[in-house]
Amino acid sequence: MKKISLFLVVLVLLCAFSVNGLAQKGTIAIAGWGQNNPFFVLLHDTAKGVFEDAGYEVIISDGETKVDKQSADIDNFIAMGVDGMLLTPTDSFALASAVTRVRDAGIPVVTGDMTVFNAPVNATVESDNYYAGYVVGDWMNKYYTQLEKNTDQERPFNIICGLFSQANSCRDRQEGFEQAISEGPEGLIEIIGTQEQKGVAVDEGYQFAQNILTANEDLDGMFFGCNDNFALGALKAIQEAGKEDEVIVTGVDGQVEAVNAINAGTAFKCTGAQHPQVIGYVAALRLLDILEGKEVPTYTKIVCTPTHLPFQPFSIDPAEMVEAGRAISRTIDVEFPISEPVK
Repeated sequence: MKKISLFLVVLVLLCAFSVNGLAQKGTIAIAGWGQNNPFFVLLHDTAKGVFEDAGYEVIISDGETKVDKQSADIDNFIAMGVDGMLLTPTDSFALASAVTRVRDAGIPVVTGDMTVFNAPVNATVESDNYYAGYVVGDWMNKYYTQLEKNTDQERPFNIICGLFSQANSCRDRQEGFEQAISEGPEGLIEIIGTQEQKGVAVDEGYQFAQNILTANEDLDGMFFGCNDNFALGALKAIQEAGKEDEVIVTGVDGQVEAVNAINAGTAFKCTGAQHPQVIGYVAALRLLDILEGKEVPTYTKIVCTPTHLPFQPFSIDPAEMVEAGRAISRTIDVEFPISEPVK
């Protein structure tokens, strides 16, 4: 009988040890923008790895690019009592009340890719979005200068931009792009229109570009500052219209499919390459520091680089980039909540 009792005690202790081992430090939620975009998949997966290496269980939700879905995901995580949250917002404004509920529940939240206005987030880590658009505009100035020099084509070169204004990151990129164009040779490039996008998916970019090409026979180029997916859809429309030698397309993100299209010599000529794995890595470090009671920079901007021919590599090690001091372009001390973009 004593042997059986001793066995049961040992068994209970082993089970308790196993449960504690599985529970680890706690649970961190990644309330995701959407899992249909390679940019966010890479961001989320990188952050997940950092959290797991630190001893946390990680749950990722798919916001499906919809505010209502992501808001419901956030409420589910609050009900679960997660220890911390990384949020990649679907909207810069509409999620303010959801973020407030997170903080009211005593859960720290770091946003990645863009912030949420009028919300008490703990910290934001995002690309230097203004610069992401700027480097594309700067490249375009050089591209059309050379085109004018080496061919019989003459200025002005007409550009149409797509704008997904519900995301402050997209507005910042558009502003940076326009600033670069304004600094280029006078009269070289004319932005003949900036049209609102209904979404950011490949098929939506395809439909958008079809309409643009039909309505603008003298079009020379397009810029889509929200992502490469939309630009890839536009590329398909350009190819089907037989206008690859007439109209170029540019985007922002630096995702693999876009870089492959650039390297293949298609009409997709340049992308303002973000580094989602670096955003995810730094955002995860920020949240881990907050959970340990450490002070962190409240607003962090991650570097962006232009990717164009000749081919430039896009595979990087975020830890190595951070350790080498090449990941962060600048940090800004802000007091949340904020109501205006941080430049």
